[in-house]
Amino acid sequence: MRNCLRVAGAIILAVCLLSAAAVARAQGDAPWTPLDRFIESAMQQWNVPGMAIGIVRGNRVVYLKGFGVRDIKTGQAVTPDTLFDIGSCTKAFTSASIAMLVDQGKMRWDDRVDEYVPFFHLRDPLADENVTIRDLLTHRTGMGGTDLLWYGSPFSLEQIIRRVGYIKPTAGFRARFQYQNVLYATAGYAVGETSGGTWQNFVQRNIFEPLGMSGADFSSVDAQKAADHATPHRKQSDGTVITIPWRNVDNIAPAGSINAGARDMANWVEMQLNDGVANGKRMISAKNMAEMHMPQIVVPDEGEFRLFFPRGMDLSYGLGWFIEDYHGHRIVLHPGDIDGFASLVVLIPEVHTGFVILSNLDHNPVRAGLGYHLIDQFLGLPPHDWVGHFAKVAAGFSVAEEERTEKWEASQRAHTHPSRGLAAYAGTYRNRAYGDAVVTVEGGQLTFQFHAFQSPLTHFQYDTFVADLGGLGAKTRVTFYLNADGDVSKLSAIGLKFKRVTAHP
Repeated sequence: MRNCLRVAGAIILAVCLLSAAAVARAQGDAPWTPLDRFIESAMQQWNVPGMAIGIVRGNRVVYLKGFGVRDIKTGQAVTPDTLFDIGSCTKAFTSASIAMLVDQGKMRWDDRVDEYVPFFHLRDPLADENVTIRDLLTHRTGMGGTDLLWYGSPFSLEQIIRRVGYIKPTAGFRARFQYQNVLYATAGYAVGETSGGTWQNFVQRNIFEPLGMSGADFSSVDAQKAADHATPHRKQSDGTVITIPWRNVDNIAPAGSINAGARDMANWVEMQLNDGVANGKRMISAKNMAEMHMPQIVVPDEGEFRLFFPRGMDLSYGLGWFIEDYHGHRIVLHPGDIDGFASLVVLIPEVHTGFVILSNLDHNPVRAGLGYHLIDQFLGLPPHDWVGHFAKVAAGFSVAEEERTEKWEASQRAHTHPSRGLAAYAGTYRNRAYGDAVVTVEGGQLTFQFHAFQSPLTHFQYDTFVADLGGLGAKTRVTFYLNADGDVSKLSAIGLKFKRVTAHP
């Protein structure tokens, strides 16, 4: 009888295990098949080399998968651990670091910045006297974009911060949202100063290690040494996709330097969804988690934000996160973009669900399109062709840029010539904040160099030439100015003015 019971029990257990496996397959694989097909189709349509996606529900990762290839030249497959540069999704790690220090009583959101970074100054006296850590984290200092301070520049973060004080504000203090990478990096610098180390050390010790983000790092140099890392790609004007070099952003690391895989980022998303708790341990207080996810300033419905957010009139910024009112649902999210990479992290608190999307093709519509496709699915909203929507928006920006270039090219005055011989324009020209531009004569032609960017100068009209600086975007005009004695004294280019400080023989 006992043996019969044992046999019966074994049979029941086997049946239960088989049933459980069947249920797991039904609940695990099958529901995601349409998503797999959607991703694969969109990637193929838009020539996205590789993507990695992680989805979290509650305190469990329910979907983790790599698609496509890390590099179109090697054909190696993307895995959940493939490293991608997450770009500005890094900013939430900086605000979280400050939240931890606030919890420890070592910082306060509304402390003045110079209490932590004594050499920090802003040109506007009102802002300089009152700017706080919260102002840096909400992009409301009155400073417009200053990316030319770091992009391809030779300056360290400390040097960049010191140069900020020379730059004229573009809005009143706390008057409007103006996205600012350099000042976010300044907030990260304050983390290092407060913790007695560096921002990198603090994040490694207090976020990466507790969350088990063992593959994540802070530099393109380190990422490229990893066995499993993605290569950045860019789509050319003819539609072909090429590999490009990694952009080193070490000099503003707290604003955009983290490299991570989908598995590691899913752990980060899980902590965010669970109110600052991970692995049963509280990392950030509930109060400061709410502070970071709370709207702090309205984001204007204009410019590049339309590339990421379809409902710009319902958008605000918290501390390291955008907050969107999407059909009455609160969405907490942040995109990340750097040369050759595009990422997105999304939290949907209402359904306790979040996800991360990583890709190795910059400015591709699949990243945002897939993001809103998933948001609609998780909220039970009607489907929409979001990939097509963002592709159309991006195309509109490209067309507008082309039209602007065509307009000024069409205004060219024909049959003009430079006022002086080419050698008269050669020299070093200095902008107090942004550094030097160098003009030389090489092979009977002027050459313009600014930071890591260099281009021949093609004569356009009078004392205006045209440079193509590659990574700095479309063609730019370089105009030289003569003083009362007829000598070249300054130039303007890439939206900046430079004063001549030395002449070159």
